[in-house]
Parts: sequence; structure tokens; C-alpha cells
Amino acid sequence: MDGRLAGRVAIVTGTARGIGAAIARTFASEGAAVTGVDVLEAPGRDVADAVRAAGGVMSFARGDVADEDDVRRVVDGVLAEHGRVDVLVNNAAVQKEARLLDVTVEDFHRVVNVNLLGCLLLCRAVIPAMVERQAGAIVNLSSLNALVADPLLPVYGATKAGIIALTQNIAITYGPDGVRANAICPGDVDTEMNQAFFRAHPDPAGFRRRLEREYPLRRIADPEEIARVALFLASDDASFVSGSQVVVDGALMARIYEL
Repeated sequence: MDGRLAGRVAIVTGTARGIGAAIARTFASEGAAVTGVDVLEAPGRDVADAVRAAGGVMSFARGDVADEDDVRRVVDGVLAEHGRVDVLVNNAAVQKEARLLDVTVEDFHRVVNVNLLGCLLLCRAVIPAMVERQAGAIVNLSSLNALVADPLLPVYGATKAGIIALTQNIAITYGPDGVRANAICPGDVDTEMNQAFFRAHPDPAGFRRRLEREYPLRRIADPEEIARVALFLASDDASFVSGSQVVVDGALMARIYEL
């Protein structure tokens, strides 16, 4: 299959839904052989089946990114099958809405372990193979919450800020070995997670309209729009882009306030 990722081998986490599923579909449509990773096995396999039905190459591996053994098993399996990993996308994430004084230690560890430790474990597992081949691209999903605060997401925002720092460290440490690393900072995206957030309000449709009015583009992003940014960063089109965070927020951060 032709495309910007033709012949590349990619691991994408959190592919059972939302942004991860969109990235898997986009990468496969551009020629990559994708391995999707998620703890949600049934929907994860459904995404892989749909990609293959559309003519793409995708397999699915159930795995918890916060579990070192799971991560090693998944990466070893990809290396055994393909002999290399060209692209890694760390997308898997969880969030817990609570003000700081209401955050439990258990909540803290769960969010940190999935969002930040999971990112570190996957990067640590694939980088040696990338260094050996003197080539590789890592795309880490951060968030606008890494750059601006939400009172209900103190730990989530902290993990996403940590992902930016980790991404920059990888870029400067392993850049001499041909490895690029970049982060994406999306604003609100029309995912299952956000739809559940809307449904938690008494007037979901009204709340969504109010949220969308905060964006100068008067809407939130579609997952495929984030996937196309990930595709750029993973491809040779971004061959001199490394250590960057790409804000994808429909100009939300570009203004002070609206009169």
C-alpha cells in the first residue's frame, strides 16, 4: 500500500476508541502496519477488524501501558514479527475529575501510572530498536491542559505537562541516534470521553454549545483532525521537527477574552 507511512511499522496505544482509533485508521490508510494496544479488548479488536476490512494492516494486542510486563510483551511481539518499530504513538490516557483537595492517592497513582509512566515505559521499550536502526519517530499525546489549568484536572494536567518534558528529553538525548520525538496538545476533541463528560451535565446539548462557543472556530476537534497531525509528525514530512509540542486547539489559546 502506498502512502506517507508505506512500509513502516507502528505501535499505537489507546486504539479502542477516540483519538487512538482515528490514528490507527489514518496510519493504516497511509501504508503502515499498525499494532494497536488497549485494555479494552473487544472494541480494540473491532477497530483492528475494521481497518483490515478497509484494506489496511492492523493487529491488536491487549495490554496495560502501566504494566511493565505487558509493555515488554507487546513490543517484543512486534519486534519478533516485523524486526523493527518505526513509529510509536503514546495515546492511552485516563482522567479523574476532582479538585486538588478531593484527589485521592489512588486517583493520583492511576492517572500518573497510565498517562506518564505508560508513556515512559513504551518509549523505553522501543528506543533501543530505533537507535539500532538509527531511525524512529515518537509521537506523544499531551494536552492543552499541560499549558493551561482546569480546576477539575490537576493530576491529568500535571501528567500531560510531564509528557512534554519527557518528549523534549527524548528528542535531545536520542536525536543523535536518528530518533525524533514530538508531542501534540489538543484542545477538546469529540471523543467518547468528552461525550460522557457532556452527558454528565443536566443539559448535555446546551453545555456542549456553550463549550464550543469558547472556541473561535465555534466547534471542537474531530479525532481525525488530531490523527492527521500525528501522521505529519510520524512521517518524513516532519523530518526536521523534533522536541516540539504542536498545539491543536482551534485558536482557543490565541485570545485573552471575548467581549
